[in-house]
Amino acid sequence: MKVGSQKRKWKIVREVAQKIGWDVFPYRPNYHYVPDYYGKAAAKGINILDNSGFKSLADVPIRDGRTLLYYDRLYVIYQALMQVKRLGSSDIEMEAAEVGTYRGGTTYFIASVHKALGLPLKMIHCFDTFEGHSGKDINEKSDSYQHKSGMFNDVSFSDVREYLSAFDRVSAHQGRFQDTCHEIQDRKFGFVHLDVDLYEPIYFGLNFFDKHLVRGGVIVVDDYGTRSCPGVIKAVEEFMQGRQDYFLLHPFTEQCVLVKL
Repeated sequence: MKVGSQKRKWKIVREVAQKIGWDVFPYRPNYHYVPDYYGKAAAKGINILDNSGFKSLADVPIRDGRTLLYYDRLYVIYQALMQVKRLGSSDIEMEAAEVGTYRGGTTYFIASVHKALGLPLKMIHCFDTFEGHSGKDINEKSDSYQHKSGMFNDVSFSDVREYLSAFDRVSAHQGRFQDTCHEIQDRKFGFVHLDVDLYEPIYFGLNFFDKHLVRGGVIVVDDYGTRSCPGVIKAVEEFMQGRQDYFLLHPFTEQCVLVKL
């Protein structure tokens, strides 16, 4: 069959499908439907899964069912840690932190990337109630009705600590971050991941780590730009109001990246 004939038949198939509310695309492995603001040139983009170094690290927590983040969001974290590595400063031989570790998968990934990139590291600290959302943190004016006390409580502290025991420089802290942050108040951080969904702990976390983040250090905030977590946007916007000491980047992954200038 000639190419021109194939194109005409394909056009007819798509037009018929669209009339009944469907759309049809050629099958490509590892691709799925995306919003229309992605241009046609997006098809030319590199496949991040071709980065074997990144993929092998991300595969583990995803395969283990330990993280709610998929390859796209994990890649942003990977890139942020690459930036920390590029700083090349001895000051970055510090600590990293994650607030909202849930089942430990993203902390596991962060520890794996530190090891793979050869980043000097004293300790990675991960924080969670390990009992789900605390009712004290839910603000009806700022947070979505979808977030309830106890949400994400299908996890245990001992199980996560055991999972993270593969690394000797990971310390898990149980309780609300606001109640446990004093345990790291004398530390300096090069990288922080905030994944708590709610206004109060995000805003508190940003202000806390602002005082402990080295210049060039990076904070990645998850769920920035999601309809289900309006409190995250509010917390970041309030934190950034009037500030000129941070660079903010909002990628298409429902995250924001803050770099301390």
